[in-house]
Amino acid sequence: MGQAKPFQPELDTTSHLFLVGRSTAGFWVARDLEGRSEGIFRDKKDAVRFALFEGGHANAVMLSPNAVEPSFGMGVR
Repeated sequence: MGQAKPFQPELDTTSHLFLVGRSTAGFWVARDLEGRSEGIFRDKKDAVRFALFEGGHANAVMLSPNAVEPSFGMGVR
C-alpha cells in the first residue's frame, strides 16, 4: 500500500471586498460585501486595517461616502 499523505487543511485563498464607512451612531463599520465578515470600530484606521487583513489584498477596501450600518450577521443590506 502507498503512504498516506499528511492532512493539510484547505486555506481560503479567495479575496474579499469590504465596504468601510461611518454608521449613523458614529462608529466605523467594515463589512464584507459577501456577508461573511464584519467589524465595528471606534476609528477609521482600525476599520481599514481590519478590512485589509480580512480582505487579503491591497484593493480590498471601498470607502463609502454614505452611512454604513452594521448588519449584525444578517447579511448585506
